[in-house]
Amino acid sequence: MKRRDIWISIAIIIAAFLAFHFYTRQEGRIKIDTDGVEMQLRSGWFSTIRVTSGAEPVTVNARVYRPRSISIATKQNGDTWRLNSFGPWGKLAKIRVNNNETTVLKLGPPFTIKSRVAQRGTLVSVGFSVIGQAGEDYGIRVVKNGRRLPAPKVKIVDEAGKTLASGKFAYG
Repeated sequence: MKRRDIWISIAIIIAAFLAFHFYTRQEGRIKIDTDGVEMQLRSGWFSTIRVTSGAEPVTVNARVYRPRSISIATKQNGDTWRLNSFGPWGKLAKIRVNNNETTVLKLGPPFTIKSRVAQRGTLVSVGFSVIGQAGEDYGIRVVKNGRRLPAPKVKIVDEAGKTLASGKFAYG
């Protein structure tokens, strides 16, 4: 009786090990459908993987990934422009990679600029967000040739085109 129980226990342990081994060996691919993108994905509690846009998809383990950061760089007239995102992620919050399949990520441009208006007593605060096509939110700090651009200017006009107020956005 004891010998039979030992063999059954050993068989269960081996089956569990093999199931875990084959589960962790499943691979899929991630392809980013936008040029100039570098993306950091969380692939566990403490590890991250880097995925960049390019001609070939990147092979990764099949599982669900969550973004840590996105950086988009583009060149125009000899200048390099960069936007960064640290969330919220919109549709990219959970990126599922299935075994033997390619997950295509469509992110970045075309961008949508959304205004944010908040009122606290007589003080009105106006801001904006840069939103990518997957709903990911980019920071408003734009970097040109490695240097952060000054905060953008704003002008509020009425229906007739008369300037009601003007100023400059402030970071932070």
